[in-house]
Parts: sequence; structure tokens; C-alpha cells
Amino acid sequence: MPSFVSALRGTRRTALALAAGTLAALAALPAAAAYPDRPVRIVVPYSAGGGTDTFARLVGQELGRQLGQSVVIDNRPGASGLLGGAAVAQAPADGYTLLVDQSSIATNPLLYAKPPYDVNRDLAPVGLGATLDNVLLVNPQLPARNVTELIALAKSRPGKLNYASTGVGTPQHLAMEVIKDSSGTDIVHVPYKGGNPGIVALAADEVQMFFISVSTAMPFVKSGKVRALASGGTQRSPLLPEVPTVSESGLPGFQATGWLAFFAPAGTPAPVIRQLNAALAKALAVPALVDGLRQQGFEPAPGTPEALGALVKRDQAQYGPVIRKANIKVE
Repeated sequence: MPSFVSALRGTRRTALALAAGTLAALAALPAAAAYPDRPVRIVVPYSAGGGTDTFARLVGQELGRQLGQSVVIDNRPGASGLLGGAAVAQAPADGYTLLVDQSSIATNPLLYAKPPYDVNRDLAPVGLGATLDNVLLVNPQLPARNVTELIALAKSRPGKLNYASTGVGTPQHLAMEVIKDSSGTDIVHVPYKGGNPGIVALAADEVQMFFISVSTAMPFVKSGKVRALASGGTQRSPLLPEVPTVSESGLPGFQATGWLAFFAPAGTPAPVIRQLNAALAKALAVPALVDGLRQQGFEPAPGTPEALGALVKRDQAQYGPVIRKANIKVE
């Protein structure tokens, strides 16, 4: 019996020694850094001062508070947003580099022969940030008071009416091509370099219609220089509640709502994506930020990464056929 007890005590001493050694080894290891432990960079693939940049700066400031880190805005304009998007797609997948982009990010792979990245393959959706109401405008001299009358007028003058866009392949261009395809009309596309040049041309009757964001349109609508015919969402715009939607005024089922969203490099760990998404949702619920965004024409619209991924695919399914049919390409 004494030999058994001695052996047992020896085994316990050995186990305790091993446990103590293990704890000492663990204590010597560097502690795993909790995300985020340094500033987060948000790449805006457009110039400073534009709508996407304004949105990114407003949301980025509150997002930084929610994450407990500063957020740095990095403008990388060029190639309709492709240069900035490519920079994020090639960045380390660690959650410290994010992209804010417009809904055109969904259709760019369908428009360019060799895009430098693919939103479905090279980026991970983080979450939707906001939606943007668009509105179909006409020159006040145009004898059309609703979408039905506009379609009838266009059919009576094939190839004689013009519409403006903010550039070839932009969401506004594609929305008008959907209207043309759905209504069987022949309306000439005249691209401009941005919303303001296009709406000035509309007011001057250089073009007769323009599908553009409500925020860009409002000053011209209020002054009477252009007439708002129909909004592009599934519901009427709160900024133009008296203006019907395109769907309810001539083309049932039509919708063309712009959006802004956050993406990370593909391969970013799922826990980091969830943390970013949760912080974004909290930021977009802060009353001061909500008010600030609405003043700029943005409607906060938080959602899951999965919902954003589905939205990208929805836009590709909606615009893909008309892009191919009209052979729209961007060089």
C-alpha cells in the first residue's frame, strides 16, 4: 500500500508540474489582438465632394465610433469606380480596408470586356448602407403629363426624342434602357459627365427627359425648370409624395432604385464581417446620422451581408438582358 500511495503522489506531482508548465507557456504567448485594433480605411472609388464621398464621410464618422477606432476615407477615382474597387479587392482580407460603392458595382462586370475585379468573386458583402430615390424628369414644354402619355409621344416620334444620362452604363442609363425596352420606344441616348450637366441640358431642352436622383433633381423641380413625371422606386419618394411611381403610372413592375453599400475583400473572416455589419447597423440607427443622410437624399437601409449579395444578383438579372440586347459596352 505505501508504494501505491507514493506512486499516486508522484503521478499527481508530475501532472501538476505539466499543468503549471502549460499555463506558463500560454502566458508567454502574445495576446490575440481584438478586431479592430487600428484605424479602418474606407476606399471611395470616386472624387471627393460627390454623393458617394459625402455618404462615406457621414457614415464613416459614426461607424468609427461604433467600432472604437478612427475611420480614414481614401478617394481613389478613375474608370467609373473600377480603380478603387480593384484596390480593395487586392487588399489584405483582414477587415481594415473597406469599399463604399454605388449600385453600378453590380453591372460593371456586364459592361466591361475585362474588368479588373468581379464583385461576386473578389469582394465580400458587408451590408447595404442606403437607397437613393430616382425620378424621371421631363422638360416642362414636353406635352406629356404622365408615363403613359410619354410613351405614346415617344412612339409617335420614333428617334426624335432624346434622354440624358450620367454616362454610358450608369444606373440611370440602364434604367432608361429598361423603360425603352419595356415600352417598345425609340428614344436617343445622350450621355453627359454627371448629373448637373445633364439636368442643365434638360432645362435648356437639349434633351427631353432624364432619369436622375431625387436629391439632384429637387432644386430644379422646385424652381419649375424641369417637371417630375414619375419616381423609380417601388414606393413614392417621401421628397416627392405627390409624384407617382413609374410602376403605377404606365409600366407595372418597373423599379430602379439606386443604392450605396459596403464591401470587404473576399476571404475576410466571417466574424469580422458580422462585427462590421453590426456596427454599420448601429451607426445607421443614430438619429443625427439618419437626419444628415436624409438631408442629402439618402434613405438609411441597413441589412445583412446575405441581403446585399442577393441585391447585387437581382440587379445583374434585371439589367443583364437589356445590356446584351442593346449591346451596351464601356471601353
